[in-house]
Amino acid sequence: MTGDSLQRYRKNLVDSVVFECLKPAELDVIIASCRLVDAAAGQMLLAEGQRGEGLYIVLEGEIEVFLPEHVAGGTMRRPSRIRLNRLGPGRCFGEYGLLDDQPSSASVQTVTSTRLCLLTRPNFREIVEKHDRIGKIVYANLLRFLIRRLRSKDKELDLILLTEELGPKREDAGRSGGPHNAAARRAGGS
Repeated sequence: MTGDSLQRYRKNLVDSVVFECLKPAELDVIIASCRLVDAAAGQMLLAEGQRGEGLYIVLEGEIEVFLPEHVAGGTMRRPSRIRLNRLGPGRCFGEYGLLDDQPSSASVQTVTSTRLCLLTRPNFREIVEKHDRIGKIVYANLLRFLIRRLRSKDKELDLILLTEELGPKREDAGRSGGPHNAAARRAGGS
């Protein structure tokens, strides 16, 4: 990034959950390894089932995270596209693949013209190997971020299960244990 770009987007990067608690000089190390990505409205940035390039931070614009109608691999199909989230400036995506080298678990498409900061997987690994403190902080930030997301999903699942339990009773629910009991068993409940 150029010095001008660095100053222009520095606040977005400082405010992102991934780079919280980094000192200014440490953030400069990160920024020096990033590149700007401009994307038009409607452009696909990640596709479910394919490997992403690394971690993206939204600098301008808005993106949508979703599960496409056609499941990766093409053998299955969802009833429709499932919107998971909309993200704006300061928010990130691609963190799963950055950490585990696995294909993307969702797709990402721009909603508006978007400018992003991309920290590629190789550049991230190089930074972590050379700068222990940066690595510890970024990994701790990602861990906190992912745990918050997991706790939120647990609450959503609980709301779904409670809604099913409070819904109208069906005659056959008692015999089969009901859908909420089967879901609870899958989730580790009794």
